[in-house]
Amino acid sequence: MSTSPYQAAAGPRASAVLQALPPLLAAAITLLLHTSNAEQIAQLGGCAAGLILAGLPLLQRSTNADCRRAAGPPGDGTRIVGPRPRIVPSGTTVALTVALGVVAFWLLDLVATWVGLGSLGYWSGDYPSDPSEAYRAVALRGLPILAPGVFVVAVALAHRLHDLAGPALLVTSVLYTVALLVTNAVMVSHRNTEPLPENVYLPILLGVLAWLVCRVGQWYAVRTQELFDLVQAVRMELRRAAQTPDTGRPAPAGTD
Repeated sequence: MSTSPYQAAAGPRASAVLQALPPLLAAAITLLLHTSNAEQIAQLGGCAAGLILAGLPLLQRSTNADCRRAAGPPGDGTRIVGPRPRIVPSGTTVALTVALGVVAFWLLDLVATWVGLGSLGYWSGDYPSDPSEAYRAVALRGLPILAPGVFVVAVALAHRLHDLAGPALLVTSVLYTVALLVTNAVMVSHRNTEPLPENVYLPILLGVLAWLVCRVGQWYAVRTQELFDLVQAVRMELRRAAQTPDTGRPAPAGTD
């Protein structure tokens, strides 16, 4: 069965569009932060976004290798119909997923903090004079950004980790908590201010919240895993068809 030029080009075109979205989103966030006189936050966010963009192609290649290894010898092709083979993520896939998950959670926390700081006192007109109260208010106002973002990232990671999603997401949440604690310690030392109890217990609470949201994301990923695996199989078949030259020979007799 031959593949039309449109079908052969559909996979690369869709892949190119998806690969262009993260850089455009990162550029938009950086521009927004710069226009809001938040240059330091923009630099930190740009570094985190750069790490994610650099790691995503590596993760995609490792995930594709896991799918090909589960499909069997190269001549068998990727199974689209019928039960799909059990995919076991490699150590590289797990390590990249955890690392990118920690950076993504930290970047979401940075954006949520910026949103909380920007909205603090916006509606009431009163800015809390107590630093502890301001810290708690910023964290609370950033939750509508942080929680949905962690859920989306957790679903994406769990889809690629399969049976190893639970332990990997737990490690990701723990490392995210450690990253927040280290960030707060560095900020206190840099600003030469007195440490607050909120610098310790709020990151721990956010880490616990991230783990709970990850559990919900893992549950949703299990329910949609079959659809995700099917989409991955279709993408790999389209990519293989696009890379295989069409010789123009007539199909053998008896084939559809």
